[in-house]
Amino acid sequence: MKVKKWDVIIIGLFVLASFIPALIFTLNTRSASGGYYVEIKVQGEFYERVQLTGHTGRDEIRIETDLGVNIVEIIDEKVGMYEANCPDKVCYSPEYISRPGETIVCLPNRIVIEVKGEKPQEDDEDIITGFRSDNHD
Repeated sequence: MKVKKWDVIIIGLFVLASFIPALIFTLNTRSASGGYYVEIKVQGEFYERVQLTGHTGRDEIRIETDLGVNIVEIIDEKVGMYEANCPDKVCYSPEYISRPGETIVCLPNRIVIEVKGEKPQEDDEDIITGFRSDNHD
């Protein structure tokens, strides 16, 4: 069986078309939400929340505990661990995060940095099912 030129073109078009729903979903999610924010927890307790969407410039958040000192850096719409005095330095990887669900964890100093999306309004429709949301807790 011989592969023809049009077979390759058609398969290529199908492969490209398969990425269209992912692109639409990503763009729709970002514009539909109120934006992204970073939530910092220290030793399991809420420490600080900073809006990432629309953030410009560079900010530092210094966290001093009895376990150690960490400096969290926010540059434009991304966040990362700038400095940590923990022995393993695992919290330097990934360098920066910016999408909901991504986390940076410093286990020795018990610090968790997580990017989250805004909580949807009570009457918002679910992006997948199209039904109205009933419970956001």
